[in-house]
Parts: sequence; C-alpha cells; structure tokens
Amino acid sequence: MQHLEYSTEKKSQTSIHFSFDDSHVSEIIATKNTAIISSRNLVDAYPSIFKSKKLIIIDDTETHKNLATIEKIIAELLDLGIDRNSYIIGIGGGIVCDITGFVSHIYMRGVRFGLVPTTLLAMTDAAIGGKNGVNFNENKNFIGSFDNPDFIIADSKFLHTLPENQYMSGLGEIIKYALIGNTNILNTLKTNQKNILDRNSETIKKLVSESVLTKVKIVEEDPNDKTIRHILNFGHTIGHSIELLENIPHGLAVVKGMNAATDISVKLGILATDKAQQIKQLLTSFGYDISYCLGDKHNRLLCNDKKKEDFNIRFVLLEDIGKPIIRKMPIQQIVELTK
Repeated sequence: MQHLEYSTEKKSQTSIHFSFDDSHVSEIIATKNTAIISSRNLVDAYPSIFKSKKLIIIDDTETHKNLATIEKIIAELLDLGIDRNSYIIGIGGGIVCDITGFVSHIYMRGVRFGLVPTTLLAMTDAAIGGKNGVNFNENKNFIGSFDNPDFIIADSKFLHTLPENQYMSGLGEIIKYALIGNTNILNTLKTNQKNILDRNSETIKKLVSESVLTKVKIVEEDPNDKTIRHILNFGHTIGHSIELLENIPHGLAVVKGMNAATDISVKLGILATDKAQQIKQLLTSFGYDISYCLGDKHNRLLCNDKKKEDFNIRFVLLEDIGKPIIRKMPIQQIVELTK
C-alpha cells in the first residue's frame, strides 16, 4: 500500500502516504508560506529535510507538552509571518504531531497543516484521527481539539534509527489493535516475532499499514469519539496514569494498562482465564514488563480522566481476544479490581 485517504465530517479528505517524498513537502513550501515544527534530534539527524525552511524547534517531552510551549510556538509563528493562508507541518513523534495539530487549530482560528510522523507510535496512533492536544498539570491530553491534517506521511524508513524503547512503545499500540480485533496484525505478531523485533522493513510496513487501516475505519465511523472509537482506549485509562506518574514511554505504559484491563475482565467474569493467559504470553513474549501497582496518585488521575462521567468512567474490557466491549464502571470499582 502506497496511499490511503479518509474523511470525517470536519475534514473532507486526509491523504496518507506510506513513503516520504521530500518533493511533496517542498512543493507545499514553495507555494505557501510554511512553518515546520520539529525537535532538535530530528533536525540533526535529517538536515536535508529542514534546510532553508522556516523552522520551530521544540522540546518533545511530556513535561513540555503544555500550554507554555503552545504560547512560545504562537509567538514564533507570528515572528515568522505565518498567517491564515499559510501552512504548518509537524515532523516528529507523537508529541510533535499532537502539538502541531493543536497549534494549527487555534492559531488565528485555524491554519492548514500536515504531519510527518517519525516514530512507530506516531505513525500508527498519534498522527491518525485528528485528536490534538496538550497536558494540563498531571492530566494527559486534557486540553485539545479535533482537527485532521490535510496529509500524513508515514514512512517506515524513519524507524530504523528509532531508540529501542520508543520502537517497543509503538509496538505496544500495534498489539492493542490486534487485541481489539485486527486478526491480520495478531497473526503477524504470532508468526513473525523475530522479524518484528529485528525491524524487518516489509514486516514493519505491513504492521503500520494494517494499524492505520484499523484506526481510519474506526475514526470515519466515529470522528468525535462518541461511540465505537472508545475501543481505541483499551489499556489507556490505567496506562495514562502509569505513563505520567512513572515517567515511562506511552506504549510501554499502555501495555501495563492492557494487562490490568485483562485482569479486570477476568475478575468481572467477562473474559476466560485461558484467554487472559494467551494475552499475557503474547505481551511477555516481546519482552514487555506487564506488572503494575497502582497507588493513590494513580487513582486520583483516574478521577480526572477525560472519559469520566460523574463517578463513572467508560472503560474498555475484553470478552475475548479481538472482542472489546465498553462498560460504564464506577471509578472506585476499577480501583478495587486492580488491587
């Protein structure tokens, strides 16, 4: 697969390309006043991409994914002469993609933008679907918007130089797609483990394209996260609290969260024990630490989760591998079931 398109009620068309063509980006820059948002490590690693371009460099860490960073970017956009007829392109991981989408949505009430995700997590999750935002205090992605980019370029060549923990973080999200219903990904995970861990190009491309297809299908059906899109949060409710409080990469925290959600599914009598063991074996076979121990601080974050309604939260459980269900659960019940 080289190209894919999807649309939502807020964006007539988003084009997804699976190979990086610098001429495509250069063409946009040549015809429009364009700013690029990226991180220092990417600028140093791929200098030809950023040469002679209006560039804004940010610290792409969770501690800087906040409104203070947004204000700094807006000030730089003004200095660069970016207006409502301009273009903003984000090149980087999930944090760069989230920030670029949010800034583009609010700057002068809306500027067109595109994304070039360079991590496995960003290619398969963060860049797809139009969710943009920043953290607020200890609350992840608490302030944000829905706005899809004009284009996404998801080229797996960027992944060969990705640090191991970031690669495994992205793989955690891919495993999520398998557990919520993509049998093609599940079969690849079971039969091509060595190729996956060795970052075999063809295997990675297959996993990326399958993940994107899964998310695009769900996003088109539920662009504003009201119904079926909630299944994409499998492992995330608990995972987000682990990520923020324990300072580990998003996908590694989600893996722990998926294990916790699996345990809760068993305790509620929804998921068979042997199926839970298959899930745990799959996760540990890739070397993941699936242990979790939640304390008062984790529980407090659950109480501030965006999916909270009064004292309940929309929580994703499994009836079987590939069969997620969404249940409104009291937060206290979730807390008790993780002990």
